[in-house]
Amino acid sequence: MAKTRRQNEQIDAGRQHLGSVYAKALLGAAEKAGQAEAVVEELESLVSDVLNKLPQLEEALKSPRLAHEERVPILDKAFGGRMSATTLTFLKVVSKHSRLDCLRAIARAARKQLNTLQNRVEVIVETAHPLSNPIRDRIVGRLTELLGRQVLLTTEINPDLLGGLVVRVGDTVYDASLAARLKRMQEVTLDHTKQTLRESLARFAVST
Repeated sequence: MAKTRRQNEQIDAGRQHLGSVYAKALLGAAEKAGQAEAVVEELESLVSDVLNKLPQLEEALKSPRLAHEERVPILDKAFGGRMSATTLTFLKVVSKHSRLDCLRAIARAARKQLNTLQNRVEVIVETAHPLSNPIRDRIVGRLTELLGRQVLLTTEINPDLLGGLVVRVGDTVYDASLAARLKRMQEVTLDHTKQTLRESLARFAVST
């Protein structure tokens, strides 16, 4: 089991690396054509609207039993006329290298790289209750000041937070929720109780 988990982690890491490499190449071509934003949106739509809903198509596209020459007609039939020539040509290049299994990683990396190029950052804010528009606008304004970039805000509802909010910027998490504050208070109280017990036991030992 542990060996399988490590192998899966290595595979995922490999796909993430390849995703970044292919995404960089795609954005280079798309920027020259003035289609960077559109191409990234097409890739994201390919994942959310096609691969997620038609897992059998995804399995067929990334199957090692299918030769590149057999995949090309499938790509043309499925996406021809439904996406830009830039994106479709890119899919065929990825197919030629037998890396259609990396499409999800490529789409994620392309969005991240495009945001960096355009000085944007994706931020996820978790709250216990829905945010009103004025509060949302204030949060965006404050984060824009702090991060120095245009903020693309996504909000999520998590009743377990009780109050306050949790902000995720990439891999960094800022937890200012009421639940987190209560947990810290409990930890401080527990530490104080343990220290008091140790001091009491020490005094008892000395007196005996």
